[in-house]
Amino acid sequence: MNPARIFCTLALAACVFAMGGKVQAQNALDGGLEALVGTPENPLDVGIGIRIDQVTSVDQKAENYSAVVVLRVEWTDPALAFDRDVVGRDFQVFNPATLAEHASEIGAVVPAFVIHNQQSNKWIHESAASLHHDGRVVYVEKSSLTLQAPHFDFRKYPFDTQKFFFEVVSIFPSEYVTYYPLDDYSGLGDLLGEEEWVLGNARVQHSTVTGLSGRDSDQVALAFEGSRHLTYYVIRVFLPMLVLITVGWALFFLDEYRRRIEIAGGNLLVFVAFNWAISADLPKLGYLTFLDFTLQCMFLMTGALIVFNVALRKLKVSGREGAARKLDNYAIKWIYPLGYAAIVGYAVFAYLITP
Repeated sequence: MNPARIFCTLALAACVFAMGGKVQAQNALDGGLEALVGTPENPLDVGIGIRIDQVTSVDQKAENYSAVVVLRVEWTDPALAFDRDVVGRDFQVFNPATLAEHASEIGAVVPAFVIHNQQSNKWIHESAASLHHDGRVVYVEKSSLTLQAPHFDFRKYPFDTQKFFFEVVSIFPSEYVTYYPLDDYSGLGDLLGEEEWVLGNARVQHSTVTGLSGRDSDQVALAFEGSRHLTYYVIRVFLPMLVLITVGWALFFLDEYRRRIEIAGGNLLVFVAFNWAISADLPKLGYLTFLDFTLQCMFLMTGALIVFNVALRKLKVSGREGAARKLDNYAIKWIYPLGYAAIVGYAVFAYLITP
């Protein structure tokens, strides 16, 4: 988040809070209020609703995502109440700046917040606040921004399920302002616009974290999960890999060992291209993913296939063609198919089944 924006928000919140405390204290002395709102004795209870209408992009390498979000904030403060007979209606509509000024003038606390995992400027499309005669405030804001997603784990890629969060944290410590989730106004939209991922399992979580003040502050987060459309990987990755494995096995039926070596060498270059294409979509990880492990093993198997055929040719040239054919037959029936079965079985167990 922009440091200047944080500073201004904190300054405004602190100013409003301080002025609110003074005016509310005076009102309490005058008998105007039974209890101060936004104090340790009577903290301001604020409802937070988070609804993501669109997920415009997911950047795996940067480990973040961009979204269009609607925030809903609700609270009730008797200091904001007004006489509807005087005003002429049950509610008033404010823009955020006007509401903050109005609250500071009458001594009310504005529950300022920050988005904890925000990485870019927040572009507010629309925002408004309605103030009801009983002091109930409903603030709604629609904005677009980029958010950090530090919980990405690609070990099961492309069968991975990733976790996404949108975290709203109170600027004030929990003893002054508390949060509760607005479940009815939270979740994911019906048309998210994200084609690569299947997003769902949205839920709202309430917790306490260390806030900007250095003290415990309330947090409400919208958590959801995303899994990949596997059809893409089946068609673009696994099907070509299966074809290359089949071609490698079919090489054993060629009697000319030199031709086998040439074709296997071409397969080796294809695996190198596969590896570069897949690594371009992910950050430079310090661990192997499921697909990395499978590709590297296939790369090694293809290299071993070249070495094996060179050895068979050497046996044939040295006059030991019978031994070469015996080893060749053994490789066709057992070594090659069982080797790949062992690789795939181990990869599934180690990466997909084991937590």
